[in-house]
Amino acid sequence: MTTSETAGAVGLPMPYAVYAAISARADAETVPLVGALFRPSLALEPLALEPLVPDADASAAPSAGRLGGLPALPEGTAWPEFAGRPMQFLAQLDCAGLAEAFRTTGDGGDWPLPDEGLLLFFHDEWISDFSGRGCRVLHVPVGAPLRPAPETELSTPAVPAVPVGAQWRLSAPSYQDRELENLFPDDFMIALDLASDFRELLPGPDVRVLGWCDTDSGRPAGHRPLLQVENRALDVDWGECVNVSFWITHEDLAAGRFDEVRQGFEVA
Repeated sequence: MTTSETAGAVGLPMPYAVYAAISARADAETVPLVGALFRPSLALEPLALEPLVPDADASAAPSAGRLGGLPALPEGTAWPEFAGRPMQFLAQLDCAGLAEAFRTTGDGGDWPLPDEGLLLFFHDEWISDFSGRGCRVLHVPVGAPLRPAPETELSTPAVPAVPVGAQWRLSAPSYQDRELENLFPDDFMIALDLASDFRELLPGPDVRVLGWCDTDSGRPAGHRPLLQVENRALDVDWGECVNVSFWITHEDLAAGRFDEVRQGFEVA
């Protein structure tokens, strides 16, 4: 990405077009405040496809694990369940690969997730709990054998495995995020127009780790996205649900606690 020295002053590498869009809509005092809202994130893409960043080498993207397949569950760790049925296994992400990709820019901030081990993401594919409790994230050591889900009459087929690589991506807030809206208390339309600019200039990937929410999912108070997955990234049928997301509080993220992660989703 091409960055400007002025844009870089807000803390993260930013394409000049994004900085110009902010400058065109906000006053000089507010421009750096908008820029300071941007967050680093990782876009996950199938390793066999073209890279998300132009001129990048897809084969050079650090391996980040995979979507679907079977999880490497240590002995003694129970398969997560919800409402008496095994949860659907959605992703196994390699923390070391994610950390390597995150640090490739050198100025994207501190890596907030563990440096080692695997993050396993499970969710209730029935999307039956609107409180967000229908999910589980486990941080486990590398090296456990792969384990299929328990066989019950409520079990569903495993999600096909998709190996993924990770690439650093800038992530922008939307008009639904209060942090952006609050910067324009006298004219909400500025936040709305800026969010439209950001969507055009920084299109969201199908799978994102960290960053801001890319969808119209509800925003749980005090939480931020940990993982977002569009259904088109996988061969799955979630009915009218078009994406699922995992949300974590700022405090739990900083402490590496994943036991209270909440599920979000968007219905078409």
